[in-house]
Amino acid sequence: MDVNAYFTLKALNQDACVTIDFTKYTYVMSLREASGEQDILHSEPETAFTQDGHSAHHHMTFVNAPTEKPLVYCDIFCQGLCTDKNILINSFPDASTTNNWTVFNKKFSSAETTKNPAFDKICTISNHRIFIDSQFPVGHPNDPFEKSKIERQLRARLEYRALASEYMRFQFPDQRDASLCGPAAFLFSLLKDRPDVYSQFIKDLWNDGIGILGSLKVIPSEGCCHPVNYTRPDASTRLPAIDWISLASLRDNENIFMKYNSPDDTVSGITLPEGIIKWVSAVGAEIIFHEMTLTSWSKNKVLELNKLVEPTNHVAVLVNDGLLSGGESGYPSHWIVLEEKLSLYESNLLVSSETSDSELVDAKLFSWGESKELSKFRLSGPMSFGKYRTYVYGCVVFKKIP
Repeated sequence: MDVNAYFTLKALNQDACVTIDFTKYTYVMSLREASGEQDILHSEPETAFTQDGHSAHHHMTFVNAPTEKPLVYCDIFCQGLCTDKNILINSFPDASTTNNWTVFNKKFSSAETTKNPAFDKICTISNHRIFIDSQFPVGHPNDPFEKSKIERQLRARLEYRALASEYMRFQFPDQRDASLCGPAAFLFSLLKDRPDVYSQFIKDLWNDGIGILGSLKVIPSEGCCHPVNYTRPDASTRLPAIDWISLASLRDNENIFMKYNSPDDTVSGITLPEGIIKWVSAVGAEIIFHEMTLTSWSKNKVLELNKLVEPTNHVAVLVNDGLLSGGESGYPSHWIVLEEKLSLYESNLLVSSETSDSELVDAKLFSWGESKELSKFRLSGPMSFGKYRTYVYGCVVFKKIP
């Protein structure tokens, strides 16, 4: 008796946000008695699927044929771990028959068996997902890293939209409670110049745990991929999921001894100018100027920096966060991106050597997920030129990302 079997592995509702490498999946096919204990009559060697999810064509001949046509079963594995056992596979008698029969649909968030009479099956490979929240893990309805949520967030981000339903308050990268302002400043610039690279970076991190930024390979640690204190009891996230994936992974990749695994981490989230220079250089952008001091900048240095604010450049500025929150300065603690030159608040004339310390100034800038005027960040409104300078400690100026 001859028995033939061939089938395919497909992703359920697969779209542009997920790419599955089916070569990670293998299977062991066996023939069993059609009745009784269904003893194994023959077992094939473990076989890998093709990249497109196709099985091999199995042709098995029995000299001492059983009284009934044997049943074909298989166990399916992902990187050595069994995801589904005893899946009943359709078989056919003629080796020349074209039988592209889909037995197996893969899905990332739930597990169930359909009522399809052809034994079509939906199963979970959730244990192999990269980013998993400690409070709301895979399968929980509040899972923050569930695929469809990531897709919605990424779609909104590429359209510069906020998405309140997914805890995205603003339209740009937003570190919120986390000390990830350095990665946010860089990825804001990347989003503006190369949304394709920005998008693929997040997709690759979610799919495979490895993101590529030009010559830089970003591989977050286990702790970063399984963050703690990331979600609140009401399931709201302390920063959007796509921002944890991208910002935290980028920052964590730079750490050797300290890992970044919670929005509560502070020291392990600090970014010095050298970090931004490394990221910018990796994606092929030219560094124009960089400097950092532990004392606030002089009038001349602020004016020189203002000259570098041009449509062809990005100007990441290291400040004290009191610039936006209203607190007093004292040390560098926060990265912003200047989008427009510093100008006088009332006349919009650019600041110059003739500008007095008492004159009010303003500038459009990016910080904490928003792009707006400095005066709109501050509850007290615009500040004087002299006061503004006390908050500035450094910068990295670079050309647009090619």
